[in-house]
Amino acid sequence: MAKFAMQIETAHPLLFLADSTPDTAFPAEIGMSFAVASKGCVAFAVLSFVDGATLVTVTDEACTSSSPKLFSGSIAALSGIVTLMDSSLFGYLNIPVPEGPLGINIWADDAQNPDWVWVQLDAIRPV
Repeated sequence: MAKFAMQIETAHPLLFLADSTPDTAFPAEIGMSFAVASKGCVAFAVLSFVDGATLVTVTDEACTSSSPKLFSGSIAALSGIVTLMDSSLFGYLNIPVPEGPLGINIWADDAQNPDWVWVQLDAIRPV
């Protein structure tokens, strides 16, 4: 089991978890949804820097909070590495995962202005 946690402040209230291949397509728009996915990327809401930092946890463990699961889906992790990044494509974290479909579940304390977000991946490869 692996767990990565960090306080993140971003210019725009979005983070992306995407396959690290250069041709990965990002979701066209997020609208009012908490999270949306394309084939190789999931975008999800966080606080923008003017509202403070969001605690983002990425792990292969399920969330034990009573907060609701706000996203359940999968992306294609063709490279075997997914990157947590912001809208400027700044990479906060590169995570080794099995190549192929990667199941993702996301919980948060609020769908529009989350103080914390918990991202569960089906598997994280040991390095």
